[in-house]
Amino acid sequence: MKFLMKTIGVVCVATVLTQLIVLGVFAVRGTLNAGTLTKMIALVNGIDITGNQLRQILQEEGDREQPDFDEILDARQRESLDIDMRLRSQQEFKDELAVMLSQLKLERDRFDERRESFDKRLAEIRQGAQDEGLREVQRTLQALEAEQSKELLMRMFDDKRIDDVVNIIQAMPIDKRKDILAEFATPEEADKLHEILRRIGEGMPTTTLIDEAQGK
Repeated sequence: MKFLMKTIGVVCVATVLTQLIVLGVFAVRGTLNAGTLTKMIALVNGIDITGNQLRQILQEEGDREQPDFDEILDARQRESLDIDMRLRSQQEFKDELAVMLSQLKLERDRFDERRESFDKRLAEIRQGAQDEGLREVQRTLQALEAEQSKELLMRMFDDKRIDDVVNIIQAMPIDKRKDILAEFATPEEADKLHEILRRIGEGMPTTTLIDEAQGK
């Protein structure tokens, strides 16, 4: 191992000395130039003795075109322009999306307004039909005997239509109302009559509708 290391060391020293000697010879003769230097390097490293291959490699490396400052600046400007265009495109897309969302909200609000108007009109028609129906029932009851009218009102009361009963009785002429209410004779009928009169006294069902409108 030591012998091998010594051998490698001797070779390295010999190589350096050879280079120095050859370099000195060229310098003394006055022939030290790029050509002789290239040949010397090639000779020492076992490359083409003419040095043509090494010189060609060095020449190609030297001739390789390097970008100048203007070219670098131009490339960076183009890159910056591309970034600006992408950012502008993204912003335009966001603006278009915002406009679309605004239009969608406007259309939805208009639809809600039309639906509310339709529902309100439908409720008015329904209420008008109910009111007209109650007036027709009222006229019918007024044309019947007091006992028959009382029986029909009792059935409506039992069907949980107490507000309708109250409205019908309120709309009747006093004389007809007195004749019908006088037919409530049994204790059960008297209790129902008491509930009817209580509601009339409290202004029902009108006050109930007002309370519901006020959220009470």
